[in-house]
Amino acid sequence: MRLRLATYVATAATVLSLCAVPAVAGEAPFTTAVKAWSSLALKAPSRPVENLRLTAGHLTLSLTSGSAAPVLAGDEVVGVFFSGEGTLEYTSADALEAPVVTYNVKENTKLEARPGKDGLVVREAFTDVLWLDGGASLQVLPAEGEGGSLRVPFEAHRKRFGDVRDTPLAHRFAAWRMDGSRETLVRAELGGGRSDLLYTLDGGDAAAERLSAVHKSGLEKGEVYLAPLSSQPFGRGRRDPLFPRYLLTNVDLDVTASDGKDLSITATETFTGVGGETRVLLLDLYDTTYGDSVFDERHLHVKGVFDQAGGPVAFDHAKNELAVALPETLQRGGSVTLRFELEGDILVRPHGDNYWVLGIEPWFPVTDLGHQYFTVHARLKVKKPFVPLVPGATVRRAEEGDWNVLETRLDKPVQFMVMMAGRYVVDELTEDGVTVRVASYAQGNRRAFRKLAKLSQKMIAYYTSFLGPFPFKEFNVVQINDLGWGQAPPGFMFITNEAFAPLSDRLNQLYSGGINERFAHEIAHQYWGHVVKMPSPEEQWLT
Repeated sequence: MRLRLATYVATAATVLSLCAVPAVAGEAPFTTAVKAWSSLALKAPSRPVENLRLTAGHLTLSLTSGSAAPVLAGDEVVGVFFSGEGTLEYTSADALEAPVVTYNVKENTKLEARPGKDGLVVREAFTDVLWLDGGASLQVLPAEGEGGSLRVPFEAHRKRFGDVRDTPLAHRFAAWRMDGSRETLVRAELGGGRSDLLYTLDGGDAAAERLSAVHKSGLEKGEVYLAPLSSQPFGRGRRDPLFPRYLLTNVDLDVTASDGKDLSITATETFTGVGGETRVLLLDLYDTTYGDSVFDERHLHVKGVFDQAGGPVAFDHAKNELAVALPETLQRGGSVTLRFELEGDILVRPHGDNYWVLGIEPWFPVTDLGHQYFTVHARLKVKKPFVPLVPGATVRRAEEGDWNVLETRLDKPVQFMVMMAGRYVVDELTEDGVTVRVASYAQGNRRAFRKLAKLSQKMIAYYTSFLGPFPFKEFNVVQINDLGWGQAPPGFMFITNEAFAPLSDRLNQLYSGGINERFAHEIAHQYWGHVVKMPSPEEQWLT
């Protein structure tokens, strides 16, 4: 990728090299890089610019007139900030995504995607842009003249884009530095037009360039989210699969839950190299989440990350992401095991009910979908009278004073892991080597136990005849105090009230229509979702 310079009014230029951020003496390079990229600053003075062009992939930015200044991460120039008048032109040259781009642009912005020479073209004016280039290419600014002060617009821009729900740029660029800086990495934040936009070009793991619109969230305070407009493969074909550099291959979870909001988690995780070299793991992990409303803010804190010898490992936890610097480079065929110590108040009882669920969201450190293929050993300890429910074959179920304890094991690699506990009454039925366990909320329901266990066993027997053996030795059917939905984590089915009491009232009767089909659907997910896995959200058709 090269940056092209069009004509501009100047007789000389200053060349600003984008090179690696050096480590401060006595400080780890990862920590130094994260601090530097978390505290971007302007290098004064700004310069007046006219008709300066920045290009990356299928994006061209024309900085028509205004002022620009180099951007510093620590002491090194890593990009440029511009304030003035400019225009964006982005081309979606991939015919396969054309209908999606047309729809996304119409629904998520005030812009249009119009036919152009090489595909669909999106154009937009902007007043400010932060361009960050991890590719060590050159930015050229005039050496003569002095532009206006950019401090106020730069601070306003950073504040506006600082809450975007995305991998923190400090994590992304620090990982890029540590992993060898071999691939192109560009990020452009554009504001002041009809729609704020974010462009990324990642020649590494993602092998894609993306254009997204930035929207304020109406659900979570202070959050803004990205609405995708276009995602084109970079350096590969649309049908070429992405191969991860590493996989999360084993998780050992030890969770102790209080009778309130609080819990502690020890997660011991093994990562295996499968392609390329890795020095920094980029993981998903809650730092802030919410209860039943945006006013009920919850937090998960990382007390520490440790290697197998018990030594501390450098990390940074921000915006529901966790970046971890490995003690040594993870090579293909090698593995590394880390221990994560966590604590927080993320146990949420929905609408005040007597149960909580740690669902498929990142309540322990996990890789993205394409990097997940892990076996699980789990131990959950909860205060009585709550009953623990955890996927996997039961290793031990016991009482320890005021505590109920459940230990399980999943020997088949999975993508998702859940835990829950509550006031449940549990019964089970074993046939043909598969135990179906039915958990009724708040009270025993013998009729539901019998009917739902038998229904599950019949459907499992049917699927086994043409899909092969059922993937799990134990299958939990768990009542959720709600209506109208189901979900299928590994060896688990969350199913709502109408399955347990279809005739109890008019609402249950209404929602109970098609309940057998819903059961069949969720049990089928034990194959399509856990045997056949999706590597990324765009491949969800597989599940």
